[in-house]
Amino acid sequence: MNSHRLTPYLFILPALAVYGLFVAFPILDSFRMSLLHWESPLLPPEFCGLDNFRLLASDHVFWRALGHNLLLLVGSLLVQLPLAILLAFLLYYPTVGRTLFRTAFFAPMVMPTAAVAVLWQYVYEPGNGLLTSLLRMTIDPDFSHAWLADPKTAPLWIFVTICWQYTGFHTVLMMAGLSSIPTECFEAARIDGANEWQVCWHVALPALRPTIAVSATLSIVGSLKYFDLVYLMAGGLPEASREVLATYIYRLAFDQNQGRYGYGSAVAVLLFLVALAIVVPLQARRLLNRSGEERAAGSSRGRAA
Repeated sequence: MNSHRLTPYLFILPALAVYGLFVAFPILDSFRMSLLHWESPLLPPEFCGLDNFRLLASDHVFWRALGHNLLLLVGSLLVQLPLAILLAFLLYYPTVGRTLFRTAFFAPMVMPTAAVAVLWQYVYEPGNGLLTSLLRMTIDPDFSHAWLADPKTAPLWIFVTICWQYTGFHTVLMMAGLSSIPTECFEAARIDGANEWQVCWHVALPALRPTIAVSATLSIVGSLKYFDLVYLMAGGLPEASREVLATYIYRLAFDQNQGRYGYGSAVAVLLFLVALAIVVPLQARRLLNRSGEERAAGSSRGRAA
């Protein structure tokens, strides 16, 4: 009997071992390293307590990077998710070329990030890039602007690229949520006289709340730890204006001019705590709402019986 109880745990033991080695242990070790003053792997680390965290209060690059992450988070929630919901509704209905459009919207998600960065660097190229060429044809034949070299405009255009890459992923999630809604719900609303806009707003959108919650959680986590496109496309900007927290951690710990492993670990720990502070309440609220809905459904079935 006891062997049967242990069998499921034996099956998940390899996955737990990999998770513990490559996820849990590095997170815990980052907490340890954040308490050290460690400038070089050739020198022994020195315990410094909370000094690294005190330095964060006066680090203007850190606060700019945190602000960029929060702007990316808010922008993702306000742009990517509504756009994904709209595209999912449009692609849900039978239209000519629907399969082609579905593939086209999801294709950027499976492209290597380096390829996406190179593609959009050509789009933003100040001399003969696509964006500059379009503006020359419509506004000024001599127009030229270094889109990714201007600290005022570069974050916006990098955000446009991020939206282009990830909106398709959220669209697929929304379409999966729409497919899980029973068609009887739509038919009943139409029989009651609802038009398509009312069906989408009053039937489909409320039923999509669990999917929207999952998509929002993934968007929040992704926005907080975003690294690759920012690192690849913002290399020519001044330090304070090009950083998000993940790129700042990388430069602190691995850049040849810095090598501040302890301080970089402190930034990583703070990023981890910020993500927990945002995601855990959202997930707790989602679970409470689900349990409340299940209790309400159970009580209604009991009254019907």
